[in-house]
Formats: sequence, C-alpha cells, structure tokens
Amino acid sequence: MAFEQWILLVLPPLILLALSLWLLWPWLRCWYRRRDLEKRIAALGERHLRDVMLEDGMGGHSYFEWLLLTGDGICLLNTSQRDGNIFAGERMENWAQVVGSRSRLFANPLFALEPLTASLRYHLPGTPLQAVVLFSGRCCFPKGRPEAVLTRDELPAKFELRNIPLTLQRAWEQLQDKARPLDPRAEGHLLPYREAPGSWRLWLTLVLLLLASFWLGWRLWPL
Repeated sequence: MAFEQWILLVLPPLILLALSLWLLWPWLRCWYRRRDLEKRIAALGERHLRDVMLEDGMGGHSYFEWLLLTGDGICLLNTSQRDGNIFAGERMENWAQVVGSRSRLFANPLFALEPLTASLRYHLPGTPLQAVVLFSGRCCFPKGRPEAVLTRDELPAKFELRNIPLTLQRAWEQLQDKARPLDPRAEGHLLPYREAPGSWRLWLTLVLLLLASFWLGWRLWPL
C-alpha cells in the first residue's frame, strides 16, 4: 500500500480518536479527582462505611455519607462540593459562596450534623464522636473557617497506622451490624451532589469511535 493510501487510512481515525479523548478529558479528570478524594477521606480512619442508613431512634432512618473509625472516636463526615470564597460562621443560619462576581446563600451545613450525631449517640452511648463537613471543591475561607470544617488540602495523602482502643473497635463492630447500605432506587435522593460533566460528551465520544471503526472497516475491507 502506498504511503498516501496509509495516510488516508490512518489520519481520519486518528483525528476522530483525538476528538474523543478531548471530549472524555473532563470525565477522566472528574473521575480522578473523585477517586483521589475518596482515598484521602478513607485515609482519615482505619475503617470506614459509606452511604449507609441507621435508625434514628424515633421511628425513622438517617443517611450517613461517611463514617470513619479513628483513634479519637468515630467520625461522621459529610462533603460539600463548592468552589470560590466561602463566608461562614458556626452559628450563622446561612453561609455565602462567592465565585467571581456571583454570590449565593446556602444553608449552614453544620446544622445537618446535629441530628446525625444524635442518631449515632442513640446507637453508641458513651462513645467519643466527631462530626465534620469537608468542602471538597476549590474553595477558601477568607474570613475564617469554623472548627468543624475541613478542606480538601487538609486531607492526608495516605493512611497512617493508629492505635485503636479495644472499646472503639467493639463500638465500630456494633455500628457495622446496625448499618445497612442505602437503596439507590428508593433513597437515591439523599445522596449528595457529585460533580460530573454532561452526558452528551459520552454519547458523542461513542459516535466518534463508531465512525472511526466504520472508516477502518470500510477502507480495509478490500484488503
């Protein structure tokens, strides 16, 4: 096959492949950031539970995004995906998010920790508990950050071995026995917002890859 024919055969699929990678890049970047965040959160404790439900002691159930077994107790952690400058106060009813020239108010996420902490105390009376909100986006707190708030940069890169007291290990085992996985069909509305690019990118990538395959098949068929 002549060089010009090879160029005609290979160049269009390569262009389509390059476009596919360009379309997929936001998905790959988002997937990597999410996996990295999950690993960093898990590194806070020796063991963890994620997206589980517990009875709240009042006839209902509470949703827990993350539960972690640490050397200081059991840690309840919720995430908040927000970028920009965050203006917050521990007892303020609403916090403010400023991105560029735009600002918006949102409910104080620390208040949501209080009923969840009460549910944990119902199951594990006397067990040391912690409750924090992790802001996982690209954000900062220019006027100060409440003590129960963490940012992504504060998370450890890997787990550090800790000495877990026997009493905490037994409390964790009780928690594991009582917790159940969240049912995504009936309770999926409880899941937090998780950043993801538009699905149109995936569909368009699939179309481009199919076109590249058809092109190669059509050009190679006579061979």
